[in-house]
Amino acid sequence: MATMMRLKTDQTAKRYEKIVLDYFNEGGLLLVCSDDEAFVKALRFTISQLKLDIRNFCREVVEYDDLVTLAGKLAGKSAVPLIVFLERRMRKASCIKAVKVLKGFYADKTRIIVVSSETSRAEIVLAHEVGADSFVTKPISANAIIEKAAFAIRPNTQLGILMDRCATLLESGELADAETLARRIFEIKPDSLKGHLLMGDLEVRRGNHKEAETHYLKAYKSEKLYIEPLKKLVDLSVQTGNTDKKLFFLNKLDALSPLNFERKVEIGETYLSRDESDKAREYFEQAKKVVSKVAADMVSESLMEIARKIGEKDEELALAYMTEAIEAKGGDLTRDDLWMFNNRGIVLRRQGKWREAVDNYDKALALAPGDAGLYYNIGVAYADGRAYDKAWESFQKALQADEAIVLQAPSVGYNIAMALHRIRRPVEARKYLGMALELDPGYEPAKKLLESLS
Repeated sequence: MATMMRLKTDQTAKRYEKIVLDYFNEGGLLLVCSDDEAFVKALRFTISQLKLDIRNFCREVVEYDDLVTLAGKLAGKSAVPLIVFLERRMRKASCIKAVKVLKGFYADKTRIIVVSSETSRAEIVLAHEVGADSFVTKPISANAIIEKAAFAIRPNTQLGILMDRCATLLESGELADAETLARRIFEIKPDSLKGHLLMGDLEVRRGNHKEAETHYLKAYKSEKLYIEPLKKLVDLSVQTGNTDKKLFFLNKLDALSPLNFERKVEIGETYLSRDESDKAREYFEQAKKVVSKVAADMVSESLMEIARKIGEKDEELALAYMTEAIEAKGGDLTRDDLWMFNNRGIVLRRQGKWREAVDNYDKALALAPGDAGLYYNIGVAYADGRAYDKAWESFQKALQADEAIVLQAPSVGYNIAMALHRIRRPVEARKYLGMALELDPGYEPAKKLLESLS
């Protein structure tokens, strides 16, 4: 049974690889916008494993504006949609604006995969709402990268093709033919969410608002985290002049995507149109809080950017700005702010302040209990201080939290192996060196340590 399952998994992996290879052979391009060197390296390694020259098929940038500019230059020339791996949050901002621009101008020419080590439901929903096609949570294995790319390249099964054709017929006003295809969609997949959305759109065009609402509600009930049915129900309520229903569905949307301040303003305006000033003020205040949070984020991120530019020229000053950036967030620190602690930890370790680095990561654990990356970083800091027993304890916690962390980069397996070597556990050390070399057979530190153990 296990052999059959493994065979099936291998066959699926080969199928995904073929989809990706065919895509590149058709002129496809991968755009990567990330300041995470480990992730970019993993992506490069994955492409090279397909026997492809990374220089021909991949473009890398580290600024959102540069990504938008590059996509603009390439989208019109490419015969197939660009695959974009986009870091959810970098030094100065979140990716939301970049996603909006890319999907606003190049909707049919881009497939956007948002990448993050931390994902809050609110930000996932907001990114989906503005156009992201899918998400990747780091660390991610090479097989998972290929699978995500394959789904982005070829999302259309028979069902997907029918849905695309149905939508095209709706756009051109061929309602009878569109309905025929919608019926076929329900034959293949009864109660299909997108089928109900298409039928709802069709009934709106016919002026059958009641039937349209029924289909949109069925779509909403089939997947309550999917935002599109609710947006259509809001639009329908506007068309029919029913402000009660409009407010009901707007509030549902607000609960799903609470970071969308424009929607809070819309809710406030709707209450104001009904002379419900107190309710309107409540939502305007909520909108203000969201904007204030964004402003606080910008202050922190600007301070972190200053620290980055100072870099190694004056590490003490850079460290002071990093600490100020973290303190500027005050009680609003969340898991999304782990990157600041990680950056501060790197500088502390570089200065030889491994104890302070451990304390820094411990504070971050209060925001993200059980985070594998933080436990791993604590282990590295302990190893810097030659406290190898404690390093191994932390590495174990990291592996318990996420055993796939060793797939992030060959250095992960190597660092774990080094700690095991120092506490005289060579058998286990060899295991993790094997994992490191499987990721990168030419990784010299792992090769040297393995030779010494042999």
